[in-house]
Amino acid sequence: MSTTDNEQRNTDEINEEQEIQIKTEDDISLSEDLSEAASVFGEVYPDQPAEAGDPSELKLQIEQLQTRNDQLMRVAADFENYKRRNAREREDLIKFAGQQIVTNLLDVIDNIERAIQNEIKPEEFPNFVEGVKMIHKQFLDVLQKAGVSVIEAVGQPFNPEYHEAIMSESTNDYPDETVVAEFQKGYQMNGRVLRASMVKVSKEA
Repeated sequence: MSTTDNEQRNTDEINEEQEIQIKTEDDISLSEDLSEAASVFGEVYPDQPAEAGDPSELKLQIEQLQTRNDQLMRVAADFENYKRRNAREREDLIKFAGQQIVTNLLDVIDNIERAIQNEIKPEEFPNFVEGVKMIHKQFLDVLQKAGVSVIEAVGQPFNPEYHEAIMSESTNDYPDETVVAEFQKGYQMNGRVLRASMVKVSKEA
């Protein structure tokens, strides 16, 4: 056998060894990829990786991954439905937040309509005024139940958070920067100012 034939044979053997080594590395890499995917989806596989060339085992692993993916998709869909339902409930809460107070005001409206339904005779005027006062009190009671209260003004130290000064008066009857008159009542709801009182404030003479 010639030297050239020997060299060719040695070269073929080396190539075969390299092909075997590459195939083995590919098998290990595929097995590691499957093992990593299984750990991500919470699956537990045997310590010994499955043969990469086993179609039934590969099919089983793919089916398991697909099953877990379907489960995750269902969870995502359920969460999306929850967000939509929560958004609708929040919108309804905002939309009908004043429903209770409006319902209570309907009785006040009924009494006002009864009071103005008939023509008032002069001799009935005192009773009419008394009825209006009762309706006014009823209205304030409804507001009070909703947390609305009148802001104290006259005789109180001027507070820009609660009072809007539109006039001032030089006087010795009140300390400086004191509310001496109220032109329009102010209201607050649970501590938050709805409308400041329009007032006159004293100044040192």
